[in-house]
Amino acid sequence: MVEEAFASFGLFIDDENKIRLIDPEKVTDSAELRDECKDFIENVLEFKKIVDTLIEKTEEYSKHVEQARLKSIGAKNMLKSVSKYREFEKQQLQALIKEKMIELDRLRSEYESLQKTEREQSEKIEHLSLKAA
Repeated sequence: MVEEAFASFGLFIDDENKIRLIDPEKVTDSAELRDECKDFIENVLEFKKIVDTLIEKTEEYSKHVEQARLKSIGAKNMLKSVSKYREFEKQQLQALIKEKMIELDRLRSEYESLQKTEREQSEKIEHLSLKAA
């Protein structure tokens, strides 16, 4: 009954029979809430550390991936340029072969012509030797 009279004035009596301005149940609840909030904040900070570490490792990994990607692009470009150079070199050699074949045909024709001239001259010399004898 006394407790109800005090409660109407906003006063409360706790377990130790002391007069309080706040309801002892609310004090206990607020202390529990404070402890839970403290635990929650610690968990959030720990989670933040884990996330920061994850982000750091992910950025590190992405740098390695980017380096590997650039190396592969460089190797691919080198391979293409080597391939193009080989094709150019092949065309150069084919053109040189064609030139040499044309020169060979010309020299063959010239050789055959010189052989024919030699035969004709040999025949004339023989014919003239037979007449002179």
